[in-house]
Amino acid sequence: MPSRLKQPKSGDGLRKRVLRTPRESFPFDFRSLEIFLAVAETGSFTEAGKRLGLTQSAISQTVSQLEREFAVMLIDRKLKPPTLTIAGAILRKQAYELLEEARRVVSMIRESVSAKLPIVRIGLIESLFPVLAPVLGVELRAYAHQLSMLSGLSYFHRQALLQRNIDVSITPEPMYEIDGLDRFVLLHEPFILLLPATRRGKDNSDLARLAAELPFIWYTDRSHMGHQIGLHLRRLRLELPRDQAYDSTSGVVSMVAAGLGWAITTPLCMLDARPAANSVFCAPLPPPALSRQLMLVARSGEMGGIPSRIADLARRVLETRCAPEIAGMFPWLGDAFKVGDM
Repeated sequence: MPSRLKQPKSGDGLRKRVLRTPRESFPFDFRSLEIFLAVAETGSFTEAGKRLGLTQSAISQTVSQLEREFAVMLIDRKLKPPTLTIAGAILRKQAYELLEEARRVVSMIRESVSAKLPIVRIGLIESLFPVLAPVLGVELRAYAHQLSMLSGLSYFHRQALLQRNIDVSITPEPMYEIDGLDRFVLLHEPFILLLPATRRGKDNSDLARLAAELPFIWYTDRSHMGHQIGLHLRRLRLELPRDQAYDSTSGVVSMVAAGLGWAITTPLCMLDARPAANSVFCAPLPPPALSRQLMLVARSGEMGGIPSRIADLARRVLETRCAPEIAGMFPWLGDAFKVGDM
């Protein structure tokens, strides 16, 4: 017995046909509307061609194509001069409005290049704030009526960006797990050892032995650095007491300078802590290497090209101001401190 075909429910066939139907294209473009309007205004295919710098044949072909697309006569050519039909008169009126709106959109887009945003709010990690904030304050006046800059831990900048309290975050946290963000790499830098000056000239290549001789001074886990360093030490199976932990590099450096312990930090952080740099000793971190990226993160599509401009400006400042000083402080780094994307 032949099987019965399942009958579609009412409306199923129509719904499926609609889903399969390709999106209908428009029967005109703006150039063909301009040509049609020239004919309508001059009353002549020849005069319309002279106005637009086209041949009479090109004008006639464009109008004929419009009529085929609309499936209706727009101009009665039997009359002298050629006269608009009712459909042609309707198209003439609507074409004026469409072209005026199109010109207005083009003008708005072009003017937006020089337009200013009401406010740009930037979150900066502390180690970059003294270097970048003054330059950004000067350069961004051309792009924003008001500029706000927030320093502090990257954790708070992350929350502020996601809650729309800042627009741009310069941070070591890429937030790859979050969609809808643009990211611009600013620099790569290695982690280094931060030691009391008394460790100069000694063997600091064994972290376990170092930890047995001196307490470890932590960055708090609220900081991205503290989290990275903690993961690194756990991979090395070094479970170190958390007797001392600080949010800021200045706190960590002051404890190390006092001979109360050792720490792991980065060249950029030490550049920010230059006043105390002479009281401590820095050395390469023993293998395996540990490094971090700093990047600019912003919500996609909300600020035009401004995030990219800020990233370019930050890289230029890092390249011309920070990189030479860091090379002077730590010549043994070589090319491990690198501005820009790898």
